[in-house]
Amino acid sequence: MARLSSGLCLAAALLTWTAARAGEAGDPAAVPRAERHSPRQGYPSVGPAGAKNTLIFFTDYQCPVCPRAARELDRLVTDLNGALRIEVHHNPLAMHHFAYDAAAAAKAAQCQGKFWEYHELLLRSTRLDRDSLMALASTAGLDRERFQRDFDDPGLRRQVTAEAKEALDANALGTPGFLINGHVEVGWASTAWLEQVIRQNLH
Repeated sequence: MARLSSGLCLAAALLTWTAARAGEAGDPAAVPRAERHSPRQGYPSVGPAGAKNTLIFFTDYQCPVCPRAARELDRLVTDLNGALRIEVHHNPLAMHHFAYDAAAAAKAAQCQGKFWEYHELLLRSTRLDRDSLMALASTAGLDRERFQRDFDDPGLRRQVTAEAKEALDANALGTPGFLINGHVEVGWASTAWLEQVIRQNLH
């Protein structure tokens, strides 16, 4: 099982991220937005529901590299022309003190059908403490009382824990992590690199 790195969100990934960004054509903002789903239960996803292949994207909102990977989801789905669906799963690393609450907040937004709106705000936010997460809920147009209730719900938090265990069981020990048809990669080099990994593991 190949892995780009065995560490947890290694600082070296920042260097590969910078080099990759310079070498990739186009701007993610210029890529047409792929079909997005924010079910109130289950996993948020990008791409057609009937796609033959599903890539699981394990993310952590405090990981410095994950936002770059997250912003390339539309490009990957578009380039693979309907062959791929990407699910977002949470893997808040213990070393990141605010990551677990941020994941719970994203799930609380999902309970109101607004995962993607809140997710985009989290990617741009430099503060992930509880007060900041609540403020982002207002910015996203969420019902604040319900958001806070869902955010604190033990059942919702067990879902976050279960997703983190899923990443551990898959040997995705860092972030960003990618799982497709039993193949795992951890880390980030470039969109072209990940697309090659995906194409090599399509069914």
